[in-house]
Amino acid sequence: MIVKNTLISKQEKVYFFVALMLVIRFFNAMDFRLSHRLNTIVLTHLGFGLLFVMASLLSPPLTSSAYAQEAKLVVQGSGLPVPRFVTLKSDEVNMRVGPGREYPKSWVYRRKGLPLKVIAEFDVWRKVIDHENTTGWVHSQLVTLKRNALIVNRLTKLHAKADETSPVLAVAEKGVLLELQLCDASWCRVASDDVRAFVRRDDIWGILDTETLD
Repeated sequence: MIVKNTLISKQEKVYFFVALMLVIRFFNAMDFRLSHRLNTIVLTHLGFGLLFVMASLLSPPLTSSAYAQEAKLVVQGSGLPVPRFVTLKSDEVNMRVGPGREYPKSWVYRRKGLPLKVIAEFDVWRKVIDHENTTGWVHSQLVTLKRNALIVNRLTKLHAKADETSPVLAVAEKGVLLELQLCDASWCRVASDDVRAFVRRDDIWGILDTETLD
């Protein structure tokens, strides 16, 4: 069922589009002496707003369920699927509040191999979310497509087979990182230097809800 009272009409979207264009022309005409940092932030936000309006104009009417879904935004991105999981390349990675080095740091990750979910892209920047729902932007050169799994539940059993009744090969503490090798609807095979075993999907972070790995 379409939620008419929460949707912006096409005419209003056109007005908003025209307003954005006028603002951009105003900045160009006045040639404000803004600092490089402020100028970049202003243009970036204008660009995001302009892209949103254009996408809205070209898209069909949204249903209430579509409104509940997370918006995904890709601007000159990698061409890879969004969302997807990546892992950190090094033991020190800066997360920023926006897609650029001119934006302040919001967090510093200090754990190589930590899985993050990419939810948006802007040029060489990736908007990510971690297992604690912290969201921000990291540079694409600081992440890799290597797949890891983070244990999110205490005393998680690692089984010899994808079966609760199979032998327990090891017990992993919350926060342990393991290589993610394959996943079906219920189980994933993970590995470390010491063990290769199966773990229930509900016990890890690093795999999309509907994703399978062969």
